[in-house]
Amino acid sequence: MKKIGKNKILAVIFWIFAVAVAVVIFRFSCDTGEESAEVSESLLSVIIEFIGRFISHNTLRKIAHFSEFALLGVTLMLHISALRQRFTIKCGWLWAWGISTLYAGSDEFHQGFVGGRAPSLSDVGIDSCGAIAGVLLVLLCRHLQLNLLHQQRQFLLYLGLE
Repeated sequence: MKKIGKNKILAVIFWIFAVAVAVVIFRFSCDTGEESAEVSESLLSVIIEFIGRFISHNTLRKIAHFSEFALLGVTLMLHISALRQRFTIKCGWLWAWGISTLYAGSDEFHQGFVGGRAPSLSDVGIDSCGAIAGVLLVLLCRHLQLNLLHQQRQFLLYLGLE
């Protein structure tokens, strides 16, 4: 398979993952305040039982927000990275972070129309921080990958095998 074909497939796969994450986030935002509390209680019951002694329920909910948007940042960054092989996209990290942050804002706006929920600018900030953490994680992994490949090539050159 050609490199361009492989990257195109990866771009589509990562786009599907990004959309899936966005749909999950949207779905959670549709829950009323009471439903949201019930869902987070059931999903986080094991974590709350273990860590709940040290971290408040509200903090765990904020960590969940951070994590959702970190995952969105990762999937968008991987999508944009795959696209960069085919198109010239400057500042891919900024696009991934910006799109994630805009989605966080629209998510909070949407919550203003759901019973028992209210939009929160601080939640947009937490979500945005999660998104940039996800983007930076992808950049760090890519840097480590390139560094490892460079070291491997240098070693092969040293051995005279390349």
